[in-house]
Amino acid sequence: MDQEINQPIEVMAVFEKGRMLPVRFRWNGRVVKIVHVTARWRTNEGRFRKKHYSVMNQNSEFFQLTYKERTSEWFLNKIWVE
Repeated sequence: MDQEINQPIEVMAVFEKGRMLPVRFRWNGRVVKIVHVTARWRTNEGRFRKKHYSVMNQNSEFFQLTYKERTSEWFLNKIWVE
């Protein structure tokens, strides 16, 4: 079951072959290390883009992150819980 979060977060990302990839983020005082990006896609927000990432941590927990190009902000949109 997914849970809507929609909170701003701090993200560490790297650029690999011209693509931005998140590698860890901080949420509620917890640092989450990303071990796998399971999906990525883009949507438009007017003339700007949003980059979306579905990611998994070392405990097999799934998260959906969004980077807004217009404001250079990251958001945690959803988490999947059992």
